[in-house]
Amino acid sequence: MEEMMTGDRFFGVGCLTPKVKDAKDANDWKKRVVYTFEAIPSVHNFALTEIDDLDFYWEGKIGQSGDEEIPLPELGLMTFDVNIPSRIQKQLGILPGIGDVEEFKVLTFFHYVHPITYIECKSPQGGEVSNPSSAMAIVRDFLVAELKKQQSDIELFMIGPSPFHADFSLRAGKGEMEVGDGFSVTVEKGLGYDNITYFHDPSHASISRAVLWQLYSAIQGEFSYFYRFQSLRNARLHAASNLSTQSEELAKLFKKRGFSSYLTRTATVRHKLQSAQLDAISARMAAMQHSRSTKEDMEGLYPKEGGSALKGYLERVTEEVYLEELEGAEKILEVLESRHSQEVQRFATITFSLLGVIVGAVLTAAFRSWWG
Repeated sequence: MEEMMTGDRFFGVGCLTPKVKDAKDANDWKKRVVYTFEAIPSVHNFALTEIDDLDFYWEGKIGQSGDEEIPLPELGLMTFDVNIPSRIQKQLGILPGIGDVEEFKVLTFFHYVHPITYIECKSPQGGEVSNPSSAMAIVRDFLVAELKKQQSDIELFMIGPSPFHADFSLRAGKGEMEVGDGFSVTVEKGLGYDNITYFHDPSHASISRAVLWQLYSAIQGEFSYFYRFQSLRNARLHAASNLSTQSEELAKLFKKRGFSSYLTRTATVRHKLQSAQLDAISARMAAMQHSRSTKEDMEGLYPKEGGSALKGYLERVTEEVYLEELEGAEKILEVLESRHSQEVQRFATITFSLLGVIVGAVLTAAFRSWWG
């Protein structure tokens, strides 16, 4: 029997899925995930639907060895209910709190672009829910703790920001911008999290869970691309941070005084410099590739000029390319490369001069000995 919902609905958005690193195929992934989640006492009505194939999601870092591909369902759904008592929520220490909500309904769409998770807050009184985005953090930290108790080899695959930095709700009425499928939306900007309120056709007397899931389906494409763009952005950030760290560590080596430090640099720093320079090239190439692919994706998502409540969020993620950080590290490496070349030349000059003196001394001694 379909559950009828007479009040407003509140939910958070993020990316939160089980990660089975060594899953052989979809059946192996499903078997192990079902076994693990059904062993958690607070989890109920766990179900996997239409999961037939696995795809691989990159969890690596630009320019680093050992990049990891995580097998996750290519398409399908994962749903379950979870009860997290208020006392447990307080122990988790998630702020801001979420009031008296203890029941959460979790739905993950496995999408070929990127997985996306919705968590509905089931208010016991059917009233307003404050900070519904916190549901994502509460459920996430609770599941991490439960998996740790089981000593499970299953982890959680998460992409930040999870939660998405907005509180979501679905209400009867009319919003400022049309979404389609009978939905509209109003966005209120906030200092921390925004409020994104979706509205459904007010001619409907009540809102069923099917309507809420219809909204989930209507907006999942944009959110899937948001988290894909976010994963690319995270890789760019890691690459820029890694390159900055390498350049700073190399600069420290060149600041060291003394003959032993000079010899160490001359003998060992070449490999480190080349490695950092290769990482810089990789980061540059990745940034250009990301720029091209995200531009194509955005044009496909938004073929016409005009509005979308979520378009601005996606654009901001794609614009975070960290070129200033890359350029700063590249300038440091350029200076260090020049200095290293000078030191190598000086070392070679000194070495050959010393060799000349030694050879000259040896020959002089030999001639003296020969001529008696």
